[in-house]
Amino acid sequence: MIPSLRKQAIMQAAGMGLLSCFAFLPHNVDAAPIKSVGVSVVTTQGEVPDSVRKRIESSISAIGNRVFVGKEENIFRLNAVQYNKVLADIVNRVVIGYMVSDLQVAYGEHTSISVELQPVGEIIRTVSTEIDYGNLTEEAAKYVQKDTISVPVLMTELLTGLPVDSVGWAESVSQSAGRDLMKQILPEFDAKFEVHSGKETKVRIFLIPKGEIVRSSVLSFHKTTIPRILLFRAASRTEEAMKGLEGLPVSFVARHSRDISNHMKEILLEDSFIKKYEIDVETNLSAGTDSVLKVDALTDHWIIKTEAWLDTGRDGDKNYAFRGMLGHYMGKHDILFGEVQLYPGPMEWNVYGGWQHRFGDILEVGYKYDFMESANHVFARVPFGEKVALRYDHDWGKKENEYGLSYKIHNYITLEYVYNDEEGKWLRLIANL
Repeated sequence: MIPSLRKQAIMQAAGMGLLSCFAFLPHNVDAAPIKSVGVSVVTTQGEVPDSVRKRIESSISAIGNRVFVGKEENIFRLNAVQYNKVLADIVNRVVIGYMVSDLQVAYGEHTSISVELQPVGEIIRTVSTEIDYGNLTEEAAKYVQKDTISVPVLMTELLTGLPVDSVGWAESVSQSAGRDLMKQILPEFDAKFEVHSGKETKVRIFLIPKGEIVRSSVLSFHKTTIPRILLFRAASRTEEAMKGLEGLPVSFVARHSRDISNHMKEILLEDSFIKKYEIDVETNLSAGTDSVLKVDALTDHWIIKTEAWLDTGRDGDKNYAFRGMLGHYMGKHDILFGEVQLYPGPMEWNVYGGWQHRFGDILEVGYKYDFMESANHVFARVPFGEKVALRYDHDWGKKENEYGLSYKIHNYITLEYVYNDEEGKWLRLIANL
């Protein structure tokens, strides 16, 4: 097409000229006025893309509405040959790149214009399309490429067969229809077009993320029944892949969260340890400016936990310790377990046997017996989301209550505030091994 201001000026001048020419022609003033104008367009080369056809029909419809609507239809019907000739001339001026080869008007209350157009000059024969993904990482670009794989074919279908004219017809069409196309395929990005039109037209599309952007992406263990240190290699590889999401629109990641989550699961399952011991892995991606991949790594029947801790602000000689637990699932919610706590200086042991019941993800309660001190313990733990938890332990032998409020800093590090009836309060740094 041509710029809108120029087209508007041509339409105004042509319309005034057309009406002034018709003012001296005989007409019947008693005929009904024209209320609407419909337009249909074909070309001598067959079908044109819908987006192009709609643009042409819209331009011709604007001419028809300006010239015909509100006028008596008999004015035009009685002088159809003259009117059609002048109308064809106006269309030739407005629709650049085509020439009217035939024009028929069915005048009436609802007038219809049928136009056949013939391309003028060179025709676009081939279209090559290149997509520029900007500053996206290689991993992020791969996700976007899955959505844009059909774009080159669609751009070829859109532009091939159109005339190449002096005012950049191909560029005009690609800028409007092409942008509409990209909005449907990739709504999370703005698309800018650079078109070099000719018989061999080249299109370059620049993608610009819009809305909130992913700034960080991490892996977080949600449920594990084996020592996390054994998953370190798999988790590190997956976190490296997660960094590829940074720079993508949050809405894009949310729309593809299932595919991305499954891709991360595949990376985890490639790990030799997970393969060898057939660890059941599940992943769930929460999209946001700080995106989180929650990972469950579970065995069928056994649960193994290991940790070490260091206390600061605590009196006595139990300021650091190692803890190991081996449990067996008895159904979905109950665990029978054995537990060992080792205090290295001076060397001291606590050996426990016990039972634990889980009420989903909201509460854990249990009982354990200390074989070294012949003491009974009851305990409970309440998680608050993924990072915060409150625990309670009652020692029936010493009549002591101990409370702990913990915060998970990292997959392998937790900070806990501890209060004990007898020993007071202190901070505990826990390494989740």
